[in-house]
Amino acid sequence: MSAPAERGVAVPEDRSPYEAVTALLRTVAAHSETLRSEEAVLQKILELRGPQWHEYLSTIARAHHSIFYYQLQQLYEFGVDHVPAGVQQDLCFRSGQQFTDALFGESFHPLFQVGLARPGTFQRTIVDMVRSYLRRYSGDKYSLEAEYRSDEITLTLRYTAADRIRAYLDQYALDWTRSLRHSFSFIAGAVEGFVSRLIANYDSSGFHLEIGADSGRMRVPIREGDRFAYDKLIHVLIGQIQALEQRKRSEVEDERLESRLILGSSLMREKWELIQRAGRSDELILLRGESGTGKSFMARRIHELSHRRDQPFVEVALTSDVGSDNLIQSDLFGHEKGAFTGATEQKQGLFSLANGGTLFLDEIGDASPELQSKLLRVVESSTFRRLGGVKEMKVDVRLIMATNRDLEAMVAAGTFRKDLYYRINVIPVGLPALRERREDVPALAEFLLARAQAGAKGPRRELSAALLERLGDHPWPGNIRELDHALKYAVAMGQGREIGLRDLPDSVGRSLQAPLAATAAAAPANGASASRDAVIDVENLRRFVRASNAVEMGASAAPAGYPAHISAAKRVWLSVLIDELRGDLSLIAQFWDRSSEKTLRNLIRELGLAEELAQAHVRARMKR
Repeated sequence: MSAPAERGVAVPEDRSPYEAVTALLRTVAAHSETLRSEEAVLQKILELRGPQWHEYLSTIARAHHSIFYYQLQQLYEFGVDHVPAGVQQDLCFRSGQQFTDALFGESFHPLFQVGLARPGTFQRTIVDMVRSYLRRYSGDKYSLEAEYRSDEITLTLRYTAADRIRAYLDQYALDWTRSLRHSFSFIAGAVEGFVSRLIANYDSSGFHLEIGADSGRMRVPIREGDRFAYDKLIHVLIGQIQALEQRKRSEVEDERLESRLILGSSLMREKWELIQRAGRSDELILLRGESGTGKSFMARRIHELSHRRDQPFVEVALTSDVGSDNLIQSDLFGHEKGAFTGATEQKQGLFSLANGGTLFLDEIGDASPELQSKLLRVVESSTFRRLGGVKEMKVDVRLIMATNRDLEAMVAAGTFRKDLYYRINVIPVGLPALRERREDVPALAEFLLARAQAGAKGPRRELSAALLERLGDHPWPGNIRELDHALKYAVAMGQGREIGLRDLPDSVGRSLQAPLAATAAAAPANGASASRDAVIDVENLRRFVRASNAVEMGASAAPAGYPAHISAAKRVWLSVLIDELRGDLSLIAQFWDRSSEKTLRNLIRELGLAEELAQAHVRARMKR
């Protein structure tokens, strides 16, 4: 039903490609004797067609791309092969009806406006609406002719460029006659479903479809004296208004929670200001941070802030979406027929699908040397070649990349190209681990909990005040992803309206219980509350700094005996360094990670130690 994106065919930006695929999956699941759910149908498709189809279908759902016509035909063929013989003949017709079911409430109103604005008889008004309906969801791929009788309309459907479509199908070894029947049957089912909702007292038994060698004819029982089914339409419009109101409430709530999430801490406010400035440009952005710190989330925000916000956003995880380097490159750049074993047909790549929009490459540090070389070419010249091809393909794509790897160490080790590193390190944005922004955890938990319950039936569950206060005490080694999974577990497995400590996974629950026991055991005899930093031997750290500082250290030397637990106590360690070394950033860098003074100043500000640094400078000046 959806027009192909290639060869200049106009394609509307909406959910129709996704709904067309979903309609087919749903229809197959309803009639198959072995595949009883949409998930089972999808898994069977992936088993037969290969893992690259998972990313392709996911891209259709995320970015509302059109599905290529030949792939839609392959889906039709798959569906026919997996339903009983009695259903095969009209599977596509039933799928077209399902398509209308999905889109009617969401997309009907502009088509209804077309009908109201057209002068003329009722029959001609309906034909104008069907023609608009067809153009909206199929571009300019088909022509429609109408013949009018007193008790019916005959609609004749043809390809606008039949020779081109036939040649196109031949490239993929698809049978022209079967493909025509599949497509025209789907459209006929969609049209029948459409008019059955528009017309009062519509009798579907009079609908008849004939498909010939190059056209399809539908006899639609619409009489001259028929009228719109206004009672049905009123219910549809009321449903649309309610859906819009609910969507608006959800968007307002999401914006409120997202604002708290992003702007909750001074550390994240600084990051967000940088992301806002970067998002408005068209430069390449490199997101850095541990796994689960929200790099994908931020990539989407960057896209939404850019002038490309109305164009596709395509996300590719280089490590997990596909299983070999050839397939990774095939997904990104496409391939020519015969480019490698299993490449039985030409394929468009995700760079082409993302043209005009944003392509997010996650885990760029895992790219193979060959892929790094090809990505360097795209970054430098915005051109690439399909695998096995010689033609230069030009693309207009804004790139966002992300990694949790130490790219500098990889460059030094020779596993990551130095020239590519400097090309992608244009605007680096480091995302902090969740343990470094503990004050954000409550707002983040509420945001993730609301998202986990979106669309769910039944009463909404809430986090208890006690749990909200305690969530920041867990180190969250899996960062935001771990918190998200913990809350989904609590929603699925917990009981009652309020989520407490007992509802979380055991690993998180045990972690949050441990500080209570440790605090009780270490409580001073006089009843004074113990400091959270009491577990760190500050005096030992001071002795270590004094002893190490007494020795002249070369540029490549590192302080021996570096305490193993420092990584869990950054703030305390840096505070000791600032105090003992009187704010001398060049000396502090030798104990830290030999960062530049600018980097150290930023870190000190992020950790809330700027005032301590200023006081250390004052003390240093007083002692001179």
